[in-house]
Amino acid sequence: MRAAMENRIAFLLQVFGMMLNNIAFVLIWVFFFQAFGTINGWSVKEVLAFQGVVAFSYGCSAAFFQGSHSLPSMVYNGALDSFLLSPRSVYMRILTSELKMSGVGDFLFGFILIIVYIFLAHLSLLQGVLLMTLLIPASIIMTNVSLVTSLSSFFMSDATVFAQNLFEVFVSPSLYPSTLYPSVLRFIFIFIIPSLAVGGLPVEAVKNLQGQWYILIWVLAFVWTWVAIKLLGFSIRRYESGNMVGSRI
Repeated sequence: MRAAMENRIAFLLQVFGMMLNNIAFVLIWVFFFQAFGTINGWSVKEVLAFQGVVAFSYGCSAAFFQGSHSLPSMVYNGALDSFLLSPRSVYMRILTSELKMSGVGDFLFGFILIIVYIFLAHLSLLQGVLLMTLLIPASIIMTNVSLVTSLSSFFMSDATVFAQNLFEVFVSPSLYPSTLYPSVLRFIFIFIIPSLAVGGLPVEAVKNLQGQWYILIWVLAFVWTWVAIKLLGFSIRRYESGNMVGSRI
């Protein structure tokens, strides 16, 4: 990160460029709700909230745990060898092996949107604290699902594009208001593909002070962490060394 920040202009361009990109997407929703009004009790304020949660969790995953996204290229190039030789946790070594500076833009943008939502919606102190604390499990879920989709690289010769498409299947439903989905799809996008857990579900939990949703999001974070670690251990058994010479501290 210090190396990236040495070139300040390039670093700032990446950060603010990503923030501008996100603003354009949010404006589409703003214009939509201005034209059609509220939908199932959701307005522009809730849009800012769930877009903020998605941007924050993705930015946290990309900026600080980019290794979960880059695993397919590591496996394909044989760069995973040095991680397996380390006595430290392979899971954490993979996650923290890379950083993506543009993710800092998503991270900051999401945080700003959430602060704006807290003031626009006149949330109580309790609601504000609950929303902030839900950013942690949302980021954990985002990171671990990204890692799970990347594990396809152990079963295919080059799964870079395939893993990215799988991750898009997870992210796409989170970019829409959770109240739009019927009960069957809500069940799928919460318990099977936890897309709503990094989007609209935290907003629902805070807006209506639904403790069951709050607890569920944290439970999903622990479950997906356990699933990611177990699947990683199983998948590594299929890894064939690329005989890449190198070492990591």
